[in-house]
Amino acid sequence: MSHSPTQGPKLDAISLERALTHIFQRNDEVGQTGRRGTPVCIWGTHGLGKTEIAKNFAAARGWHFAYCAPAQFEEMGDLHGIPTVHDPTPDQPNSGDEYTVFAPPEWVPTAKGPGILLLDDINRADERILRGIMQLLQNFEMFSWQLPEKWQIVATANPEGADYSVTPMDDAMLTRMLHFTLTFDAKAWAKWATAAEVDPRGIAFVLNYPETVTGKRTTPRTLVQFFEQIRNISDLKAQIELVATVAAACLDETTVAAFVAS
Repeated sequence: MSHSPTQGPKLDAISLERALTHIFQRNDEVGQTGRRGTPVCIWGTHGLGKTEIAKNFAAARGWHFAYCAPAQFEEMGDLHGIPTVHDPTPDQPNSGDEYTVFAPPEWVPTAKGPGILLLDDINRADERILRGIMQLLQNFEMFSWQLPEKWQIVATANPEGADYSVTPMDDAMLTRMLHFTLTFDAKAWAKWATAAEVDPRGIAFVLNYPETVTGKRTTPRTLVQFFEQIRNISDLKAQIELVATVAAACLDETTVAAFVAS
């Protein structure tokens, strides 16, 4: 099934955090009625910081955080857990009252929330795994385990299309989530980068040349990688050849040229 590369409204990181705050609060209110809230799926191209937004949201509030990468799953047991035999009367062998139970996977949260379960790069998972996740998105549980109270589900996904190796999600799965598309905004990124103690020279460059963030090789992620590598170079001009070499290892040529010229 073919869908538009953009899912839901386009938001920068600050606007997205505001939306998540409202949704999670409402999900908790719904939870008090005995129902579960609605998961969120954050769409966007590579390197925008989708995963970091979920992590930082939890960390800033002291929430629990659990990470799951469905693309690494090869079989349904990775979702459900491993079946084991439970004997309620071990002192009575061969009593015939044994039954099978599932030991949940290690990544499944057990502590009471608030917390965020991140299903990272959800649409890079195999189609069979995606089908298995549908129950989790709908009911916040599998047949073998359930999320504790006050846990939120956040998924991340890359756009469907030739640029990404992804598994299309059908409408039945898409309608189980609220969707937002993360976009790059230099000012919003600079606010995050300042808090994350990114090299101020790098922050200034991005603010002055936001058009160099092409979304191909030059992404917020690769820019942070580059700025981290040159952080201990106090005089960039004196070592401009080294700076250009490191930049070319992770950024587009146009970005490298702009940084060297600046």
